[in-house]
This record gives sequence, structure tokens and C-alpha cells, in this order.
Amino acid sequence: MTAASHDATPIGLLAAGIAKTALSRKTRVLLERGDSRRSGEKVWRNSYTEGTIEDRIWKPIHDGRPRGGRRWTGALLKAARALEYRTRRERREREPGARNGVLGEVGLEVLGWLYETVDYATGRLEPAIATIAEGVGRSYSAVHEALCRLRAEGFLHWMRRSRPIEDPEPGGPQVEQVPNAYALLVPAAVKDWMRALFRKAPAPACDEDRRKHERETFEAMLAGLSARERHEATWNGDRLLGETLRSLAAAIDRRSVLECESGTARETGGSF
Repeated sequence: MTAASHDATPIGLLAAGIAKTALSRKTRVLLERGDSRRSGEKVWRNSYTEGTIEDRIWKPIHDGRPRGGRRWTGALLKAARALEYRTRRERREREPGARNGVLGEVGLEVLGWLYETVDYATGRLEPAIATIAEGVGRSYSAVHEALCRLRAEGFLHWMRRSRPIEDPEPGGPQVEQVPNAYALLVPAAVKDWMRALFRKAPAPACDEDRRKHERETFEAMLAGLSARERHEATWNGDRLLGETLRSLAAAIDRRSVLECESGTARETGGSF
């Protein structure tokens, strides 16, 4: 017997077809996921307890700032559109009249909604599918299928979660399902493009030369100052610290004057 492929019909759908049982749309979607319930608990298998997995999948978006996060997600959305339009054209060459590529219009809408919803500072993203569906104005099943396509193309991943029920009824469920925790990813095909796009541009050579000249000039100026003058040139504005450094600088200057007036090598520190 050969291993089942990813395109194999889920057992639930196969059984329903054999029994000629009509399934609701939601039931069909759930069966198409290939998931099954845990025995005795109303949660999906491979569900992590809420609060135990999030820190491993939520990361700041780009630099964690709103502006940087918007630029980062905007660039990824542009890459997603390019992928969709390219694969749509390729598909139409094989299937005239085809309306979608590998992501589909709903996939782009869902991705855009997630990019607008994520917390850029932490990467936190945990909407219910029904919430996403309401946000983009699409059906539950359409959004679920779009999420699966986005995951397949490397734009996101998710982890199922559950939480213990407070004061559960005797003999009743002990845990309940909670919304998935989503991680926004960069597809392997666009990583190099994103890295080049956000690489910090080097300063022009003329600008580097100007900064070097200004730094050397400033250091030469400081070298020619007395200790007190150097303090005045570099004081940071702290009054208490400034007065202390001013006194120390004055003492150093007085000592330097005495050393210059001394006539012995021992007092000046000379070697001859």
C-alpha cells in the first residue's frame, strides 16, 4: 500500500459520499481540514494550552515600530499581489477563464486584513476566523480556504490553542477551544528581495569624507585646549557634574603650570 498523498480525500468526506449523506457547508469545511476532535474533549488535536506557545511564534514586525511595520507588511503585500497576478496569468494559459492564482482575491484580502490587525511591536495576532470573515466581508469557508492557501505559500502559519474551563461541570469538558495564534512569515522566494529592499543604504563617499574631516578637526581642537576649556567644550549640561568637572579641570591646569615652571627632570617627568 502506498502512502496517501496530500490530495487524498479526507476519510469523513469519503464516508459521507458512500453513505450518500448531505453535509452542511461548515461540516464539509471542517472535514476538508483533515482534523479530528480529541477523544472526550471538544478541541482540535495538536492544540496547545493558551499561553505556552505564543512567545515562540510572535515576533516584532520588522523594527517593531508602526512606520517600519507598515513598510514591511506593505512590501510583503506587494510581493503577494505579484505572485497572485503571475500565477493567475499562468493558470489562464492552461485554463482559459480562470479567475484566481495560488492565493486568490480572498487570500489577498485576508492577508491585507491580517497585516492591518497585527500588533507591530509584539507580532501578536489571534483573531477568530469568524472575525476575519466579518472584517473582509467573506464567508467562513472562503476565509478558511484562503488561510490554507496563504500557509501553503509561506505567508503565515498558525498554532491551535485551548484553555482549561473554569469550574467545569462534573463529567463535562475540561478544556475549550480558543482562536489560533498566527505567525506572519516571509516566503522563501521573496526573502532576498526583502533583505535588499530594507538594507540600510551606505552613506555617499563625499558625506563620509565630510564626517571624517569634522571628527578630526574636533579632536584636534580638543587636543589644543586646557583641561578647563576642554570641559567647557564637552559639558553635557548637568549642573552638579559640571561644577565637579570644572573644579577638577582647574586643578589639572594649575598642576600643569607648576610642572612647566619646574626646572628639574624629576618634577617635570622628563627623561633627561
